[in-house]
Amino acid sequence: MEEIKTERQKMIDGELYFAADPELVAARKFAREQMKVINQEEDRYIRRQLIEETFGSTGTGCYIEPSISFDYGFNIHVGKNFYANFNSIFLDICPITIGDNCMFGPNAQLYTATHPLNPVKRNSGLEYGKPITLGDNVWLGGNVVITPGVTLGDNVVVAAGSVVTKSFPDNCVIGGNPARVIKEIEGDDARSPLEMQRQKIDHLDQQIVALLEERMTVVEAIVAVKKEESKAILDTSREQEVLKKIASFVENNRYNEAIQETYQGLMDASKRFQEEQLDE
Repeated sequence: MEEIKTERQKMIDGELYFAADPELVAARKFAREQMKVINQEEDRYIRRQLIEETFGSTGTGCYIEPSISFDYGFNIHVGKNFYANFNSIFLDICPITIGDNCMFGPNAQLYTATHPLNPVKRNSGLEYGKPITLGDNVWLGGNVVITPGVTLGDNVVVAAGSVVTKSFPDNCVIGGNPARVIKEIEGDDARSPLEMQRQKIDHLDQQIVALLEERMTVVEAIVAVKKEESKAILDTSREQEVLKKIASFVENNRYNEAIQETYQGLMDASKRFQEEQLDE
C-alpha cells in the first residue's frame, strides 16, 4: 500500500508541497513567535537554551548573535562550537545541516527554499526545496548566500559577498558570484589532525574562561554576603552537593573522574580567593 505523505513530509523530502497546509501554517506561526522571543532575549545563555529548544539539533558551544530568522527551525541542525554573527537567515524548508566548528559572518543567508520554473505550477502555490549541507570547519564571510542544494566539504572558506550556487569539495577557498575556487588549502594552510583538535581546544578554552570569569563574579558576591553575615568560607555540605550535581551533568562516564577532579580544583581555588577577599 502506497504511503500517503503529509505536506510537511513532502516539504522535508524535497518534493512539491502546498505551503498553505494548516500544519505548516501553524508551524510557521510558532517559529515566528520563537524568533521574537529569541531575538529579544538579552541573556546569551537563555537565548542559547531557546535556540536548542527550537532547532532540530545543536552541539555544545552553539552561539548565535541576534537577530536570526528561519521558516521552521526544526530543519536546522548545527554541530559543536557553531558561531553565527548578526542577522543570520535560515530558510529551512529542507534540512540545513552544519558540521562542527563552523563560523558565519554577519548577514549569512542559507536558502533551501525554491519554486518551480514553470509559471503555472509556481502560481498554483506549489513549492519545494533542496537541502544544504556544510562540513566541519566551514567559514562563511559576511553577506554570503548559499542557494538550495549546495554541499560544502570540510575546511571550506567562503569569501564575503559570495553567492554559492553549486557544491565544492574539502579544503578550498571560494568566492565570487557565482562562487568559484580561488585557491586550494594545502601546505601551510592545511591543518593536521592534531592542529585541528588543538584549535578546538583553544576555542573551547575561550568559552570556558568567559564562563569562569562570570563564576568568579558570583563568588565575589558570595564573599560580600558572607562578610555581612559573618559566615565561614568552608561549607563542606555545599561542596559535596556541588560535586554530586556536577556528576549528574556528566553524560560520558569515562570523563566523570577527570571532571570531578577539575571541579574540586576549581572549588579549592575559589576558597583561596574568598579567603583573600575576606582578609582584605
